Amino acid sequence: MAVEDRKTFFDRHAASWDERFYDADQRARLSDLVDSFGLAAGNAVLDVGTGTGILLPFLRDTIGHEGRLAAMDFSFKMLQQAAERRKFVDAVLLNGSVEAIPFCSRQFDFVTCFAAFPHFPNKEKALLEMVRVLRPGGKVAIAHLKSSDEINRLHGQIGGAVARDRIPHSEALRLLMESSGLIDISIVDEVGRFIAQGRKA
Repeated sequence: MAVEDRKTFFDRHAASWDERFYDADQRARLSDLVDSFGLAAGNAVLDVGTGTGILLPFLRDTIGHEGRLAAMDFSFKMLQQAAERRKFVDAVLLNGSVEAIPFCSRQFDFVTCFAAFPHFPNKEKALLEMVRVLRPGGKVAIAHLKSSDEINRLHGQIGGAVARDRIPHSEALRLLMESSGLIDISIVDEVGRFIAQGRKA
């Protein structure tokens, strides 16, 4: 599916996205998810595929006011929703593609990718960019509040532009992460949770 078709899909659904996909239970679980990343106060964090910015308040709470927080998404309408959170969360928002992240290399301690990785057309290039902007020893976290099977099934049910958007199976994803320059890779894939993490060598 073409990138423009995906943009149109997310732009069209941006205003109702959180209400549709994040009920009270899911929102409550976001804090625990962010806790599992291992962030520290003062970290510089980039949230790629930020969507409506639903993760931003939890990231800001974890890294504190001394931390640097940036977020990007290719859907302008999604970023408009995220901008509403920016009234309460200090974060830089950018409209752009994860395949060409508009930051210099070695800028961040952590790159988070929540509920977005299946939608990246070129996952290899996206991971290379995510690792490029990390400082040595920095980490990437790809995460969902569902297992890979649950996510892949959901996208099939939604249909349209995201019908074939998939999380690669664990071994394929591990190889992608290794080829991008990540080490110490761990992948948790279970009902209600998917977290793939790796550290830049």
